[in-house]
Amino acid sequence: MWSRRISRVILADLPVKVICLAAAVILLLFHRVTTLSERFFSVPLDVDTAPGLAVASAYPKTVRITLRGAGDAIFPILEEDVEASVSLDSHKTPGVYRAEVKVDRKGTAQGVEPLEVRVEPPTITFTVEPLMEKRVVVTPDIKGTPAYGYELVQSGIAPQNVVIRGAKSRVQSVSSLQTEEIDLTGRSSSFAARVKVVSPNPLVKVSGDATADFHATIQEATVQHLFDGVPISPFDLSPHLALKELPGAGRLKVQGTQLAVDALRPEDLRLLLELGTVRHAGTYTAPIRADAAPGVMVLDWDPKDATVVVTSSGR
Repeated sequence: MWSRRISRVILADLPVKVICLAAAVILLLFHRVTTLSERFFSVPLDVDTAPGLAVASAYPKTVRITLRGAGDAIFPILEEDVEASVSLDSHKTPGVYRAEVKVDRKGTAQGVEPLEVRVEPPTITFTVEPLMEKRVVVTPDIKGTPAYGYELVQSGIAPQNVVIRGAKSRVQSVSSLQTEEIDLTGRSSSFAARVKVVSPNPLVKVSGDATADFHATIQEATVQHLFDGVPISPFDLSPHLALKELPGAGRLKVQGTQLAVDALRPEDLRLLLELGTVRHAGTYTAPIRADAAPGVMVLDWDPKDATVVVTSSGR
């Protein structure tokens, strides 16, 4: 009797009760959905191929990860604890394959529930070719110029060759590699540095250590300069003698460091008419000697001699 009354109570207005229950479940689910948070970040994509093969087509180096869950649960997750990978190990021959991006959770990402993980793009198409290795030359990428008055005398790189590896078509197109940029701007002394060897294509890798040792010898620049209008002065002329007329100016060519040549003043350059052997008035052709300040070397001068009229100093 009592059970019949309970049954009648339960079954009374059953359609309405079912609708109410369904509505309550929907409201609960809606509440949970609307209270979930989302977090976005990018992670590196790891691609594995079968031995002897390599990826030849460009593909995204990172993928976008979306985490959806309770805010206090998803925001403490470290990005490095979410890993994305593609496995092409099952494909043993060259070809074009489409593969799914798999996401693995570890560390702070484990045990977080509820947690929805989405990855973009979810699948990627790869072209796979035979793996190839080749030895190529390394050249330093030198930019800029040393400080004023200095020059790069010598430079070198070691090792001069490296081995590269990757898909056959990619490796065949590479004949040499450059280092990262080496800036000489403003340098006034020799130096050495360890620099990275840069691949022009992310699908071509340097086998082993992708660095090289660079050295540069920088010294003061040596220049030559021709000076015009250098006065020709009598030298070692007896006090009782004099020149009737001074010879015209000449020219003098010197060599030295850029800074030393720039520092020369007019009085630092001389053309000297050697008159030490003249004892009497008359007309003489005398040799001309060049003289310059210390730090520079005289290479040539003109004229080498001059004809002058020598008179007694009393006239």
